[in-house]
Amino acid sequence: MAGLLGAYQSFLARRPLFGNMVTSAALFATGDVIAQQGIEKKGKDHDFARTGRIVAWGGGVFAPVVSVWFRVLERVPIKSKWPGAIVRMSLDQFIAAPFVLTGFFTFMTLLEGKDLNAVREKWDASFVPTLKANWSVFLPVQFLNMGLVPLQYRLLVVNAVNIPWNTYLSLQAAKGKNVEPADVVKEL
Repeated sequence: MAGLLGAYQSFLARRPLFGNMVTSAALFATGDVIAQQGIEKKGKDHDFARTGRIVAWGGGVFAPVVSVWFRVLERVPIKSKWPGAIVRMSLDQFIAAPFVLTGFFTFMTLLEGKDLNAVREKWDASFVPTLKANWSVFLPVQFLNMGLVPLQYRLLVVNAVNIPWNTYLSLQAAKGKNVEPADVVKEL
């Protein structure tokens, strides 16, 4: 295991953005496969296009945006560890998270071939409950992440938490009604 972690650290040091993109794509795919196979029990009817859409979002949009965002947050001029963590977590969750979730619902709906009216309907139905669920998970995660984890590993921490979160997001994107995060945890 130490050798694998060392190889990953070396890969991130050589190719930080690409490494984060590959990691995010793989973990978003994992969350979708868990959603489709573990919760929805799709079996042979797995929706590979849906998995492709969430991989495109995770690796192609989410990872580059969040990688840059974490570097911006690191520049917040508060040197004291825990006050800085609170400010960074607050900026992340109350400024970035609403934009990221809006981007997620927009991206996923448009890639399904739907129009902007469908995007609006999805956003109206899912945004507020998803944002509240996001805060219940990521406020404490990001507080600890910003306070304890070196910058180069912060996206990895988010991605580790993202496996169950991406399962939830995949279900939110695929269904017309709201899914409760507790229901996803029960199924896992």
